[in-house]
Amino acid sequence: MTKEQFLSLWNADSWEVMSCGVYFTAHRAGKELHINCNDYTEAEILAMPFWERLVWELDELDRQAHAILQKEFPDDEEIPDLPLTDITIDKSGCYGAFSLCYDTGDSPAGELYLNVSFDEQFIPSPEVGYDTF
Repeated sequence: MTKEQFLSLWNADSWEVMSCGVYFTAHRAGKELHINCNDYTEAEILAMPFWERLVWELDELDRQAHAILQKEFPDDEEIPDLPLTDITIDKSGCYGAFSLCYDTGDSPAGELYLNVSFDEQFIPSPEVGYDTF
């Protein structure tokens, strides 16, 4: 896939290639979605085979992730309305094939993100991950 095809597929802008990875912003249904490809080169990102499937299945994957979040936090009334803000992939594999990330706002430890990882077959992990920045 060419960079132009990729950007069109995701309706993306602000493409940044840095020594620590590739980062861009996608626009879907009037929302910004930050895509973080840690430790990957531009050529590696463009060669990944799952991007089209991810675009087409993103709404369903988001629903699956919300179900896992709701199971983890059954009494939290904010979980159903928590918007998807980021997709992260990391060469280390710490996020599975990719992770859907939800910014919950400030916490005592910093800005808190909840994430649900998916494997190469797009099957979610039943465990919620936590990241602070």
